[in-house]
Amino acid sequence: MFLRAKSVLFPVLALAGLLLIPSWLGAQTATARVSFRFDNEAYGAPALQAEPAAPKDISKLSVRLYGAYSTIGAADMNKGARGLYDLFALYASLGTGSAVGEYEPTHGGANYGADVIYQITPRIGVGLGAGYMKSSNEPLMAFAVGSAAGIITGGPTLSAVPVRLGVFASFPVSGKLDLTANAGGAWYAGLKLRVKERFDLSSSDWTEMNLTGSRSDLSNLGFQGGLGLEYKLSRTMGFFVEAEGRYASFKNFDSVTSMTTWSAGASETETGKLYVVTSTFPEGSYSTFFISETPPVSSPSTIYEDPKIDLSGFALRAGIHIRF
Repeated sequence: MFLRAKSVLFPVLALAGLLLIPSWLGAQTATARVSFRFDNEAYGAPALQAEPAAPKDISKLSVRLYGAYSTIGAADMNKGARGLYDLFALYASLGTGSAVGEYEPTHGGANYGADVIYQITPRIGVGLGAGYMKSSNEPLMAFAVGSAAGIITGGPTLSAVPVRLGVFASFPVSGKLDLTANAGGAWYAGLKLRVKERFDLSSSDWTEMNLTGSRSDLSNLGFQGGLGLEYKLSRTMGFFVEAEGRYASFKNFDSVTSMTTWSAGASETETGKLYVVTSTFPEGSYSTFFISETPPVSSPSTIYEDPKIDLSGFALRAGIHIRF
């Protein structure tokens, strides 16, 4: 019985094995194919990439820092400061003396400052700024009249702190270049005049006069406008150059102070309103400053004028524009 069961069982197991082996092989092949596809998908699929960060938005605020060569009119100030120079030049023209050198008018000077600009649109902004401007000159003349000889030095210095309010515009010319324009008004705070005049006859014999006047009231109002170009060095910085015209002509000071000092040790102080007096002779004329507490009266040969403090002129500036 045992042998028979074994003999019957073996063919049955063999047959079952023949039937199961193809199924097992197919399952293994299928598993291999699944594993293979899984590997292909795992390693062949493109990896997830981090998206590039968006560029940071630029603030609507920006700052312009600049320096400039500036000119001013200062016609009346030059007229009053050149008196001694013109007087000795007149002596020389009449043959009663000699003069080397001449008065050089004060016109040019430095101008620098900063503007903070808020962009209303990408191309139009409003700005508030402040700066400092100063124009001075110190000419020299050597003279001789009879047995006297000496040197004259000195001239006027005008300075102010312009507080500017204006509109700033930019118009693209190319990818990195913009045409710029600005216009607005300014209050010239700290308006100051200083006139120095020194008369040296020798190293130990001299006379020096210093005249000063200042004002900071709201009557010191002016206007300006300019055109320029800005080259963008980067998204946040540009370099600009511009030419600007300025109208800033103010009334005379209410009062000035003059101090005259002599080498002997004496000194004298005088306070009053500033005038420019022009004296005319048959041989010629010259003008100089005159200080008086009461209005002087003119005559045909002596004319007194109430001078203007004129800072009108032009500026050629260069600077950097920083965007935040």
